[in-house]
Amino acid sequence: MKYQSPTRGNEISCVMHGIDEGILNDHKKLEEALLWALNKDRFTILEKASHVFKPNGFTLMVLLAESHVSIHTYPEHGSLYFGLYSCRGEDDGKQTYEIFKDALKPVSVDFIQRPIFVGKE
Repeated sequence: MKYQSPTRGNEISCVMHGIDEGILNDHKKLEEALLWALNKDRFTILEKASHVFKPNGFTLMVLLAESHVSIHTYPEHGSLYFGLYSCRGEDDGKQTYEIFKDALKPVSVDFIQRPIFVGKE
């Protein structure tokens, strides 16, 4: 039997504001928190790549069997960008976002979520 993904995926993009600088500068804990959230939401992690910027900042990209997720920190602004795309269907990845957000405890979030149509409906 041939696998066919759903005709729609889900994209989440947000900036979390007011995050403690200690959290934003703890790259190991950020990575652990994101991987924990992905595992709890049953994503399949294939590979990851990260980079620490000088004097500050961190980027982490995770390749998933279901697509990808990335974060980028802005410690000087107390902010973090989070972006996730999943091909598993509508609203997918929202649990990952919520778990990760709860770990970071931002003061506010600029949040966008939208369906991505990859096939004919």
